[in-house]
Amino acid sequence: MSLNRLFRLISIALLMLFLALAISLVWIEWSIYQNGANSVPALRNFRLALIAMEKISAERGPANAYMGARQQEKPELYKSLQAARVTADAALGRLREALEKDPAQRQSSALDKIRTVQQALGPARTAVDRVGQQGDMQRSHLYVVSAVNGMVDMIPVMVRVTAELASAVDQADPDLRDGLASVRAAASLREYAGQIGSRFTAPLITHRKLNQDEVIEIGRLYGRIELLRSLLGAQLGSYSPQPEFAHALEEVDKQYFDNGFQFLDYLLQIGLKSGEYGITPSELYTRYVPQMKSILDLRDLLLDDMLARAERRNVQARNFLVSVIALTIVACLFFQLLMYMIRKRVVQPLVTATDLVAGLVEGKLDREIPEARYNDEIGAMTRALRVLKERILERNSLAKEREALITQLQTSSNTDFLTGLLNRRAFFSYGEQQMGVAQRYERELSIVLFDIDHFKRINDSYGHQAGDAILRGVAQTASQLLRKVDVLARYGGEEFIVLLPESDLAQAGAAAEKLRAALAQKEFEIDGGRRIKVSASFGVAALNKGQGLEQLIKLADKALYVAKEQGRNRVEVTA
Repeated sequence: MSLNRLFRLISIALLMLFLALAISLVWIEWSIYQNGANSVPALRNFRLALIAMEKISAERGPANAYMGARQQEKPELYKSLQAARVTADAALGRLREALEKDPAQRQSSALDKIRTVQQALGPARTAVDRVGQQGDMQRSHLYVVSAVNGMVDMIPVMVRVTAELASAVDQADPDLRDGLASVRAAASLREYAGQIGSRFTAPLITHRKLNQDEVIEIGRLYGRIELLRSLLGAQLGSYSPQPEFAHALEEVDKQYFDNGFQFLDYLLQIGLKSGEYGITPSELYTRYVPQMKSILDLRDLLLDDMLARAERRNVQARNFLVSVIALTIVACLFFQLLMYMIRKRVVQPLVTATDLVAGLVEGKLDREIPEARYNDEIGAMTRALRVLKERILERNSLAKEREALITQLQTSSNTDFLTGLLNRRAFFSYGEQQMGVAQRYERELSIVLFDIDHFKRINDSYGHQAGDAILRGVAQTASQLLRKVDVLARYGGEEFIVLLPESDLAQAGAAAEKLRAALAQKEFEIDGGRRIKVSASFGVAALNKGQGLEQLIKLADKALYVAKEQGRNRVEVTA
């Protein structure tokens, strides 16, 4: 008997027995129950995401306070900051653990975003620590704003995580949609309230008036906060008439809008006029952050109510489902027999075949394809899949060999064979990109050109193998002394070139002097265990408007020529 005929006969029997009863009752009630069952864990995941976002946002308070702290305050404020970081990490860890255990979220993009936030927190916190460790006069506006923005940038990713988890709740139980909107509005209000406080950090630390960009950003946040306040009132009115929600909203008005929001408005007026705020970031954190607690209380009240509603509906759906199943128990006995036949001959083979096809499409070639048990259509498909898998493995093997060869050729074309540095062609390719970025965004960029003094004499005296050893040693020494963002290349012969992004002429000159001193002090080992010393001459030039890369290199070359004329083993800088 063919598979199609077997499936048709079973389908007729199933339709006769369960079309009216099972499909109309059990299936409908099971769907209702399943959605209710999914809504509770989905709500808990959503709550963990909101808490994690709030803890990351709350970390900005002690971070801002630490960055603007006086020397005697730093130890205590840093302890507070570390505690906030531990709390934020723990909240993120709980959220990640919950999603990894949830089959519906295990492969979700929300989990990838959480991992991204966990990885990005390290550099953002390092930037905060770097500013906090600097003295009062060293804290520049640029570094402070960059550190503040580094922490703020975590929030958009977390907002997308909460949006995805809120969508899962909405799909599981659409009746919670109004509550979800209210919770997200409260969470957004808390975040914007925190961000607006962070916008005052840099002016407070650097003791200056607000600049135009800051005033615009604060105004934008003011508008969003006022809009969210109006939206919360409307949503709560439609969500529930219970008095505790109205009371919680009144507390938000009293604690935050009447106190915290007015305090920020006072700071805004000072920032527009004089910049003499009279408070430190630590005092701002102490006075402002507690006023936002009422927003979190409202959020938690909404979440507790939503969970209670979801659990009640889940219990009701479960009880009704049990009643329906009890009424159809006799029919289910015969249904189990039919389902066993379908599962054995149709469902299981189809599921297995579907999984195998999906695995091959996704590149999961390690899964074994079983032998066909029946001489039917699925058996023919299984045999075809075995052949297809063999063809894919062969193709992948050829593709890997081709990619490896291409990678090897690309590396060889960009690398100097002797020193392992970039060659001249690769340097120009990378340098043009950096030049374009520097000119577009008006950033600093410098070039250092240097060569080994009397290199021909080394070759003549010790041989070319010794010269090669010196070139490799100079390349290694220079690589160890430069920053990761700096680009070192062999320019030709005994000449080397360094591209220094974000470095002005003075910084580039200092870097060149550091290289010169290191090379002059180092002894290089050549063949036979002999050790010799070398020196190098350096030419330095910095980017001015309208210059190209070749023009900048020519200026550095001129400075290098002057260094040689002035006796070598020196650094010459050209304006």
